[in-house]
Amino acid sequence: MIVVSERVNTVKKTLNLPKFDATLNTDVCDARNNAELTLKLKLGFRQINPVGGAASGMYNDYGSATGTPRKIVKWTPGEWAAWKSNFVRSAQAFWHGKFWLVNQLGYFGYKVGAQIYLPNIWCRFEMVGSEASSGVHHHVIDVVRLDVTENWFGSHSTLYDSLDTRSVQKGTDSAGHAIMQRAHVHEVGHLLGLGHVDIGKAHCLATTNTNASACYGIADQDKNSVMGQGMQLRPEHAEPWMTAMREFVKVETKSTVYTIPPATGLQIALRVLDVLVPFVPKMQRQYPRKPAEVEARTLITAR
Repeated sequence: MIVVSERVNTVKKTLNLPKFDATLNTDVCDARNNAELTLKLKLGFRQINPVGGAASGMYNDYGSATGTPRKIVKWTPGEWAAWKSNFVRSAQAFWHGKFWLVNQLGYFGYKVGAQIYLPNIWCRFEMVGSEASSGVHHHVIDVVRLDVTENWFGSHSTLYDSLDTRSVQKGTDSAGHAIMQRAHVHEVGHLLGLGHVDIGKAHCLATTNTNASACYGIADQDKNSVMGQGMQLRPEHAEPWMTAMREFVKVETKSTVYTIPPATGLQIALRVLDVLVPFVPKMQRQYPRKPAEVEARTLITAR
């Protein structure tokens, strides 16, 4: 049996991590609702306008002196406000609520009456976008407004253009079908700590240029990843939330941890794996489990 403290603990705590703020909330837990983990990314947006207050000018790809010059125009207040609002709204919608972390070791258990429940973790995302000149931000984002004659600009995770929220073709699959992507959701993945899809493979070693085209995927499946050339989410894209949960486990008291007793045979090997990976990402809704369900390694995905 899982050993349970008689003291019922709830957690609503925020950790200020280097890439984002993370808030764990177990106050919402009941027989049907899991704990909620919200990553908050605070961005400060800054206009890049033509030099000297001119109506138009030039700005190089990637903000680099060696980049190709592109024609830019001055931001208007209305266009600037609309672009910021669309960026925040659409990027937040893409990353919010897509993952559940299966709680392999029974952390943060609670009681409903006499029944013990062990929550999984629902992964939430919140983006705050404001002017770079005010407030405290995780990142400052520079943004150019492209002239209508320009249809491409070299962006990166902290330099965007006015077209980056649109869906554009980034490549083709093996059958010649277009692979489309909205660049800003890919770049937000980088801001959360994710790398390109093929980093670590022979054609994209972490010690080489990880912005090389091969790092965006060779196989169709990888090309279509949001951290490749496409828009597809995968369970491994929950890594920023898993990183946050590893930090919460470090700082929470032992009385909130529910320990599964040692087992024998194959179960021992599985328990060792659980210690190494205490939270397993899923992309379908999970429900809180009873101790026996955790010990049996069963998942409850519907009630």
